[in-house]
Amino acid sequence: MIDLMERSATEDLRQYFAGRLPARIFEVEEARDAARAAGWSGEPLRTFHRLAHSLAGAGATFGFPEVTTLARRLESLLKTALAEGAPSGEVASREVDRLLDRLSPFAAGHPSAPEEPSGAAAAPERILMPQDSEERLLYLWSDNVGFHDALELQLQPFGYEIRAFAQLETLEREAHRHPPYAVLLDWQGPGAGPDTQRIAALGRTNGETLKRVFLSPQGNLAARLEAVRAGGDAYLTKPVEDSLLAETLERLTGRSPEAPYRVVIVEDDADLATLYARALEAAGMSAAVVSDPMEVMGPLTQAKPDVILMDLYMPGCTGPELAAVLRQQDGYVGVPIVYLSTEEGLEEQLAAISAGGDEFLTKPIAPDHLVAAVMARARRGRLLTTHIAHDGLTGLLNHSHLKQQIEIELTRAGREGLSVAYAMVDLDRFKSINDVFGHAAGDRLLKSLAQLLRQRLRRSDVLGRYGGDEFAVLLPHTDGPSAVQVLDEIRDSFCHLRPSVGDREMAATLSCGVAVYPSCPTAAELVETADAALYEAKRSGRNRIVLRS
Repeated sequence: MIDLMERSATEDLRQYFAGRLPARIFEVEEARDAARAAGWSGEPLRTFHRLAHSLAGAGATFGFPEVTTLARRLESLLKTALAEGAPSGEVASREVDRLLDRLSPFAAGHPSAPEEPSGAAAAPERILMPQDSEERLLYLWSDNVGFHDALELQLQPFGYEIRAFAQLETLEREAHRHPPYAVLLDWQGPGAGPDTQRIAALGRTNGETLKRVFLSPQGNLAARLEAVRAGGDAYLTKPVEDSLLAETLERLTGRSPEAPYRVVIVEDDADLATLYARALEAAGMSAAVVSDPMEVMGPLTQAKPDVILMDLYMPGCTGPELAAVLRQQDGYVGVPIVYLSTEEGLEEQLAAISAGGDEFLTKPIAPDHLVAAVMARARRGRLLTTHIAHDGLTGLLNHSHLKQQIEIELTRAGREGLSVAYAMVDLDRFKSINDVFGHAAGDRLLKSLAQLLRQRLRRSDVLGRYGGDEFAVLLPHTDGPSAVQVLDEIRDSFCHLRPSVGDREMAATLSCGVAVYPSCPTAAELVETADAALYEAKRSGRNRIVLRS
């Protein structure tokens, strides 16, 4: 949510709005005069309604609830006027003037300071993280030396260091002095070891807490429920799969390579748009603001949003009209669209959602409510996109979407005059591994390699499963020698993975072929050259990287 620094910035924005309020009310009064001169019809009336709508949404959001109350009544009158062609008689016309008269003191400066908007977010509990961002230190509570050694062997290729503590008190003292990435708890189940209150209090000092992962031989609901009551953030059953544990740790500690959620805000009220953007960015999201709905396509193409926020009434077109246009384009069929408006009429809200919207949030909306609603929509939207575009086993891009990304990156590299390295990665003798250890073990190995690639490569790099046991890696802004160095480190780490299958250890190696753009000027040539380099690596003895220019 919004931390203390962001609260200060938001308060500055409220004061800025208070300074702008007289000009905004004057703008509404001018629109009233223009609408009356036009006989309460046509574009002047629509403009008057839109400005009243905008003021109603902004007032309470910035701490002026009375402004919202008055502007909302004005908006309601104008909505009737739009439907009937004019305010119904002199009574309605006088009511418009009366409401503007009641707003006029705000144009001269409000006598009191703006109120704190309702629902303001409290300062969040801070997560205790390592002082050295490069150190992947884990603490393990366990008196089983063999379990510690096995975990260390599993996680070392992923860059983790594990320190074991037989006593919980010792672990807690050390965690306070030197916070780890996370704490792993070797837990036998309810009634075993310290009670849930002691575990729940682990690492809690001045609102700080540690991420806790329970590792247990029990997978029943009672055991899982007890772990949740003890403050557990994740629960994995033994034997623990190395790639799943590494993936869980990355997710819990915020080191996951997943990009921040992207939001495009289509809102002609600059003050509201800025407030919304700040609230979303404070929650770790990326927000782009578009004030003119007729100019939205460029920012949408560039941002590739997970969620689109839009006002209902805007100059040029309405929110439902814009939503209908976007839903006719393949790229935006599944992107969640959330309306932000003071419109409270159920019929109008349902009509707006029928035009292509997913949710309707009524202004004024508190920042924490906005963040929660957008986060939920973004998470579900990205999950749906992931299922469509990604391989079900490894979570990497599937073949078709991989090819699309290669074309996109080469186009960008050509425009910017930069190099791009492309690598084909293949497990050595994978058929033999499946024959000896079984296909389930082979799948575990593929998932481990996928997790290793995600962890060691940049967010800007493109990872995909080309097919079978072949993976593809696209590294923008990278030359051949640099790509070979990075991939060779991954190859070396993968060699040291030793996942257990029953009472046996499974070992594997990989080979890799690398090609570079612009030496290979097209996507087809790039893939073909990297594939040829991969076969050369295989013929040369496997477990190596070959570069072809």
